[in-house]
Amino acid sequence: MHGTRLAVLTMSAIAVGVLAGCSSSSSSASGGGATQTASAAGTVSSTPTTSATSTAPAAAFKPIVEPFDPGHPARALTTPASCGGLSTTLAIEQCYEDKAETYDAQIDLVQQNRYQSGDLAQQTAIGDDDTAWLEARQTVCAKAYQTGGTIDGINIAACLLDESTARLLSLRGTIPPEAMLKSTDSTSLSDVSWYTTPEGSRIGMIDTQGDSTGGAIIAWVIIAGADGFVVNPAQFYYSDGSFTDQGIVQSPAPGSGYKVAPGAEYQFSIDYSTLRSDPNGGKNGGWVYAPGAPVAVWQ
Repeated sequence: MHGTRLAVLTMSAIAVGVLAGCSSSSSSASGGGATQTASAAGTVSSTPTTSATSTAPAAAFKPIVEPFDPGHPARALTTPASCGGLSTTLAIEQCYEDKAETYDAQIDLVQQNRYQSGDLAQQTAIGDDDTAWLEARQTVCAKAYQTGGTIDGINIAACLLDESTARLLSLRGTIPPEAMLKSTDSTSLSDVSWYTTPEGSRIGMIDTQGDSTGGAIIAWVIIAGADGFVVNPAQFYYSDGSFTDQGIVQSPAPGSGYKVAPGAEYQFSIDYSTLRSDPNGGKNGGWVYAPGAPVAVWQ
């Protein structure tokens, strides 16, 4: 669907550091090789002995084929530095899709290298993981943006890019900078600022109301990726310098180790009731998702 274009990787601020120095060529399918060895022993007695070992041929590596650009493996494409400044909705949407496809071509390079050095079981796992992630990516993004307007197409395309960005960083072992996101009191998921986990889940927050203590009740929103998402309320808290508020999980609370099914949306609420005790007055405070070190802050 796209014409063949030279790869000029012009990415968003987080993307520039990831793709610097990467190959601009698109990836293509690479066949897994079959090996067979055989040895025959000389005749020691009147009965010759022969032994042979073999490994079954592996299936060929399957590169990403974009649902929005089918018919060929993902390839690196020339894109504007910024998609938002383009003049039409269609152009903006395609710009984000082209950037996502360029990232996916880089994902293929990483995965193909792993595939070629892996055994049959590892190759199968890589193929299954790629397929599940690609299928879940569209579901997750479509669930987040359902206004019915043309803006959904742009938001979904930008979401695809976010998903591909997070996956490429993870596969390369690159730690992204802490995400600074905008809080909202809108209950529309289309207004939520989302953080994308390396596994492809989306996390957002909605400031639903204050409480009688001067605190705030926050609804945390999860849209689970291909592997699902295990909810741990302790990973969601308020922080302002040395001051933290773990809050009180509201009923119905997720049970210990509650897992959100792939592609499903789930919300739970936490009442942060000690905010008035913040000695910093909330000057630099924010709502934090921290599976270990903080990775996303909503302010």
